[in-house]
Amino acid sequence: MISKETIKRIFSVSCIEEVIGDFVSLKKSGINYRGLSPFSNEKTPSLIVSPTKKIWKDFSSGKGGNIITFLMEHEHFTYVESLHYLAKKYEINIHEQEEKTDISKIIKMDHEKNLYLIQDYAKRFFINQLCFTKEGKEKGLSYLMKQRGLNMKIIHEFELGYAPSYWSSFTEKALKKGFKIGDLKKSGLTVFNKKSNNHFDCFRQRVIFPIHNLSGMVIGFGGRTIESNSNNQFIKYLNSSESNLFQKSKILYGLFQAKTSILKENFCYLVEGYTDVISLHQSGIKNVVSSSGTALTLDQILLIKKFTKTIVLFYDGDRSGVQASLRGINMFLEQEMNLRILFLSNGEDPDSLAKKYSSFQLKDFIEKNSYNFVSFKKKVYDKFHKDDPIKKSFLVVNILNSIFKIPNVIQQELYLQETSKVLELRQEILISEFKKIRNKRTRKRLDHQKKIVPHRRRDSPPPMMEEMEEKLIQFILNHGDKIIKKGKNEITVLEEVLHTFKCHNLRFSLDYNQKFFENICNKIVKKVKLNSSKKQTYYSLSKWEKKGIEVSSEEDNIDKYLTDMLLRYQLQWILKSIQQEIMHFQKNRKNDDDKNNLIKKIMHLTNIKNELNKKLHRYV
Repeated sequence: MISKETIKRIFSVSCIEEVIGDFVSLKKSGINYRGLSPFSNEKTPSLIVSPTKKIWKDFSSGKGGNIITFLMEHEHFTYVESLHYLAKKYEINIHEQEEKTDISKIIKMDHEKNLYLIQDYAKRFFINQLCFTKEGKEKGLSYLMKQRGLNMKIIHEFELGYAPSYWSSFTEKALKKGFKIGDLKKSGLTVFNKKSNNHFDCFRQRVIFPIHNLSGMVIGFGGRTIESNSNNQFIKYLNSSESNLFQKSKILYGLFQAKTSILKENFCYLVEGYTDVISLHQSGIKNVVSSSGTALTLDQILLIKKFTKTIVLFYDGDRSGVQASLRGINMFLEQEMNLRILFLSNGEDPDSLAKKYSSFQLKDFIEKNSYNFVSFKKKVYDKFHKDDPIKKSFLVVNILNSIFKIPNVIQQELYLQETSKVLELRQEILISEFKKIRNKRTRKRLDHQKKIVPHRRRDSPPPMMEEMEEKLIQFILNHGDKIIKKGKNEITVLEEVLHTFKCHNLRFSLDYNQKFFENICNKIVKKVKLNSSKKQTYYSLSKWEKKGIEVSSEEDNIDKYLTDMLLRYQLQWILKSIQQEIMHFQKNRKNDDDKNNLIKKIMHLTNIKNELNKKLHRYV
């Protein structure tokens, strides 16, 4: 048990904007800091961090609290794990007091915590094998230092290790240490062979690269074979299997080591491999991460975007590296990232360049050889399809399709000008072709919408309103009978929603949502208890049951979350009403009195809108 004095010291020393800033890019906004929500994909920052009050609030998800709450929400730490994390960060020694606890509570550990413990033990096992065993030194350490040119400092910084050739070295050691075979299998580090009826290690005779989460905890491993004459017998790179901790498509190798430098430099290099990251770090370039040899995903792009909007693609110069760069361009443009791509003509890669140049020379080389996507695509065309007019016409369409992905209209115009200059084509022709692409995509999108929602009317609500209605209904399904405090009284969530709707004359904009809400209010909803051992309650309506809709319970901050949700829904109704009144005013051809009344109504609605924004801490 951690003493109260130690907890007080941890809280007093910890800097909330610094801790949250390790996970999210924050910018000063008055006395507070603002940043993009780490819990949702948003374009306008809604996360507010208050250093004076030592609290944070994320208005997009409704979450908030103190520094411990953030670590529990973002990193899924327990309260005690959060304290240990902060103590380690601020170099505070924790002397735990003995506590009389039931033995069963000590033995029983959370499944996820077990996985973290196994990963940490495996990391230390692999490091020990690399540095202190004959096989590890002769094979693993020799490969890293002689063939890859890495020094011991960088090897220790990235906690590299070695998996021995014996079939079950790690598994046997882990079992002796007290870990359960079931947990070892769930971690992906131990595999069961049905033919031999034995367990064996997932990683054998490989150099090991631990993969860390943003807080520095190991969540998985990458292993590279060091066999040069394998004849395709071994897979070159092997990663941990997917688990609750490790989801390869949602992580970036080296981000834990790079995040501070990325925030400081305000841009990030993206490479393909583990050793690319480590070699660049060793050369002095630390704001670099890797997609770990997998095809780039949207989750990985959004992860980078939390720290910076400027990215330099630094892939290998071979054909596969060029193709990977081309595949990623549109994904970055859609997310409004400032993108540059390195063009390597001689088949070089980040690892070889890091060895060839000093840190200063390498940065100068990158600056001179990185291009915007228009020039990069032109460079690729010149290399593989020079002077082929048919291929060049395909290139033009390809570039225009990429420009179409950019949400910002001004940037679209600027890139059309750039394309005209780079490809030596008249801008009018490019604009004409671009309009054709835009019209074609618009028609296609409208046709798709008609198929999905054939009954959609002209006066149907905007997508944001529909999304909020779905969230509100889900919230009612989750917490309809939960008791919340309102002043001195206690009412249910459903009663509060009904009261708000009546007071402000609100209704759901979609008919089927409104009918469902009315059914709830008329108490047609029935409770269905499922999996009572987990203490989860599900609410469902007969029509919704047929669709397989079941929503599990959440217990935290229900009253605050409900208040925030209802305010945001009222705001959507006011915005819609203002838009309608403005349209009436523009179409109105009657006398001045009618127009003056409309103006007064619009002003009144605008005042209500401003009041709601203030309550939501959105100052406009």
